Amino acid sequence: MTHLFPSKNMLRLVLLLNALIPLAFSITLFDWTILIVNDSKDQTLTTHCETNGDDIGTKALNPSTKQAFVCPVLVKERTVASCDITLGNLHGRFDVLDWDRDQRRCVDGACLWHVDENGLFLVINCQLVLQYPWPN
Repeated sequence: MTHLFPSKNMLRLVLLLNALIPLAFSITLFDWTILIVNDSKDQTLTTHCETNGDDIGTKALNPSTKQAFVCPVLVKERTVASCDITLGNLHGRFDVLDWDRDQRRCVDGACLWHVDENGLFLVINCQLVLQYPWPN
């Protein structure tokens, strides 16, 4: 007699593989854009950013210029983009995307940050909201 249904062992194997494959490989759900704008009137802003541990390099932003980079949002892993940011003698390391925190605060597939001498501001509901004052 031919069985029309897979054996219980085969079903268990399929379920196990389904659970383990995302753990073994980083699977990207979609990409999220991070925009950083230098709102300083006269100082160059330097950023050195990484997304999910991958170094995306150092950028120097003149006043009123911006930088954009993409962070892949991953399945079953914490998605984070962090930057070392320097403005004159001000410096700090900041999470510019933490998917668990920012998925409802950022809109249209992007987080928009403005940086000036007071700190880092995130655009939330069309308003600049101070998220990170500069460390002392």
